[in-house]
Amino acid sequence: MTQTAIGTTPNRKGFSNKAIARVFTVPGQVVSLLVLVMPLLVALYMSFTDWSPTRGSLFDASFVGFDNYSELLIWDTRFIYAVIRTILISGISLCLEFTFGLGLAVLFLRKFRGKSVLFSAFLTPMMILPVVVGYIFWMLFQSNGPINQMLEFVFGAQAAMDWFRSAAPAILAVIVTEVWHWTPLFFLILLSGLNSVPENPIRAAVILGANPRQVFWRVVMPTLKPVIIVAFVIRAMEVIKLFDEVYMLTRGGPGSSTETISLYIYKLAFNDFQLAYGAAAAFLVLVGSLLLVHMLLAPVRNQLLEGDK
Repeated sequence: MTQTAIGTTPNRKGFSNKAIARVFTVPGQVVSLLVLVMPLLVALYMSFTDWSPTRGSLFDASFVGFDNYSELLIWDTRFIYAVIRTILISGISLCLEFTFGLGLAVLFLRKFRGKSVLFSAFLTPMMILPVVVGYIFWMLFQSNGPINQMLEFVFGAQAAMDWFRSAAPAILAVIVTEVWHWTPLFFLILLSGLNSVPENPIRAAVILGANPRQVFWRVVMPTLKPVIIVAFVIRAMEVIKLFDEVYMLTRGGPGSSTETISLYIYKLAFNDFQLAYGAAAAFLVLVGSLLLVHMLLAPVRNQLLEGDK
């Protein structure tokens, strides 16, 4: 007597489990197709046209091929500078967030009074909406705000500055805001990684005469490598889309000195109504982000995919 294949056993009304599963999953798949895939395809088609909302229907627009993409990559210096600026802000922010997050994670491996309260306090910035964080730091960096008052108290009246009237202080304000907001994410991920480091290699290194510094850099850090890379990938995907804090702090100014790629695309689409041109810029950023994530994950890709073998 043969057994009925798993998943195809008919129920009392004669329907198989697979048929019932399809009934419940197909509507969700259709909705996902309409909500996610269709807008993506429309935007992709739009990027190959010269359409603007002021020129009538999208399907009546002229097909220009790769003209928008070539214009962005060769002639649009504002786009190129926005990409470079975004990479600069992202790189500095990620390095600082990793450094501070790792320091806090190592500190919280020890036992001390008030540890649970401080743990919740250090995670609080991550819970605040980016637009709120941007507005808070916009108030802090005002010419008569708390930061300038602290600088005057410590270094004298000459230490105060107009943070949003020149490029370097404005970029520094954006970086400080971003680091304050997202260092807790690095802290949380790295603390979880440190708590999961196996004890046997550490004990073996101590028995062989390694000091605490050697144990940390030669045993603990190599073990944390996949966790560190995943943390960088998660934050890199978010910081490339940096928009809210910059919009609230500087609106991209002074001039365009703090204009990130997301803010530039926003201005193209909603201020200048160049939706097709903005769509092409967005797809270039998408491709660049995918390549970046692919390169960042390369050192640990095989290790992360071992579970599929």
